[in-house]
Amino acid sequence: MRTSLRLGTVVYGSAVLFERLLGLLLLPVLARALDRHDYGAWSQTAVAAAMLMPLVGFALSTAVVRSFSGACGARDRRRAFALMAGVVAGLFVFASMAVLLARDPLALLIYGERAARSLLPAMLALLAAEVGVDFALAWLRTLGRIGVVAGVIAARSVLRAGTVLMLVWSGPPHLAQWLGVYCAAQVVLMVAVFVLAVLLLRREAGPAAPVAVPRLAELLRFCAPLVVMALFAQLNAYVDRFLLVPVLGLDGLAMYSAAVSLAGVPGAVYGVLGFTLFPALARHWHEDRRDAAAALTNRALEVFVFLALPIALALALAGPTLLPLVAAAEYRAAPPVFALLGVGVLAFGLYQITLYALLLDGRSRQVLALTVGAALLNAVLNLWLAPRLGASGAAAAAALSNAALAAVAVHLAGATMPWRFPWRRIVPIVGRTALAALPLVAWVVWASWAAAATSATSVASAARAAPAGASGVPAAVALVAALAAGAALHLGLDLARPASVARAMLAR
Repeated sequence: MRTSLRLGTVVYGSAVLFERLLGLLLLPVLARALDRHDYGAWSQTAVAAAMLMPLVGFALSTAVVRSFSGACGARDRRRAFALMAGVVAGLFVFASMAVLLARDPLALLIYGERAARSLLPAMLALLAAEVGVDFALAWLRTLGRIGVVAGVIAARSVLRAGTVLMLVWSGPPHLAQWLGVYCAAQVVLMVAVFVLAVLLLRREAGPAAPVAVPRLAELLRFCAPLVVMALFAQLNAYVDRFLLVPVLGLDGLAMYSAAVSLAGVPGAVYGVLGFTLFPALARHWHEDRRDAAAALTNRALEVFVFLALPIALALALAGPTLLPLVAAAEYRAAPPVFALLGVGVLAFGLYQITLYALLLDGRSRQVLALTVGAALLNAVLNLWLAPRLGASGAAAAAALSNAALAAVAVHLAGATMPWRFPWRRIVPIVGRTALAALPLVAWVVWASWAAAATSATSVASAARAAPAGASGVPAAVALVAALAAGAALHLGLDLARPASVARAMLAR
């Protein structure tokens, strides 16, 4: 049963929020159960699998959503599923052979040490699980089974958290064995999701007069430039990790990775919006309703800024305090790291939402050039800044490259549909968000003053010098109060307007 865009977004968004919350809960578990060296290796394993996903998945998930979201025959869907699944399986076998043959140089590149080559089989298992689930979910999206998709995401989150907690509770052995068990559990889930997709595809009757669907060769030609684009997009996202390994080592990289995980929370917003936005835009495009696609893009951008900007600003202000509380006391990052990472996440979200119009308009070459340029800019900036500024330099490189990516994508999107960037809607949201951040700014000032007073005098004298009531309020409680006050103010300022974003999101 197909769901509406709003309902699908809410259902899928709830599952992604649940997944993100469990991920944040796992951060302190892993940071405390593993030493920083092993936590850094854990994060690099996930990054390496993500880097290989475009090569193995071959952007076929994007092609599936683009070509099979409309009316098409059930037999065509099943045939395309089988053929494309065979392509993915063959690419995985080829990638696995290449990784195992080059395990020593790859271990040095990924982990900074050849001894870590024992982690590569687990990385391949994680790669298989991620690619398989992504491929199966793409077909469920074409069927409008957003509820099933949300259920799979929630089940995957519970499995990940449960496996980690079970292994940590029993006392994890060597990381290579520990990762092997974790990744094997993800592979089992992938097989179950694959079977579920096959069963639902068999039940789909299809329309009475289905439209023609592209052949496999045509789909592969469409995907080829997207694969290169995805590879450079992943390079843009993760090049800092590989360049920071020789600078900070796995121990220092662990702290940076933890900061990236926390600062990346706003990314869930554009992930949710894009998941349901792309199929809806594809239907508008196929029906030659580009004015409707432009209006939908504007609404998505407005919702993204309304939801993501307050989170990014809160993390920029409170991130340095939150990270040691969420992870472990030794996990620390300078304030510029969180501020710059937040800029990078917001810029990439703007790019991701406007990207769909470029893909649907067939501008793959422009998108490819844009992605390659951003990745190269990020790499050059990292080579220059990371050795000098460490984590702050890597975060600055990400912010600058993603900002350039977003600016060019916004410019190009205006040529694909009757659309301009909605400055008149976005700028007031930015202003209201800045006002709503005042309670948190006051907390930062108070916390900085208290820290300076404590370092200058004894704890007792600092307490006597503090304003009334300030010294008696624990920092964590004061932070939660400031965050709650800011969230209430942000929502209140929006609801006070006739054109409220929150009311539009909740309206039927």
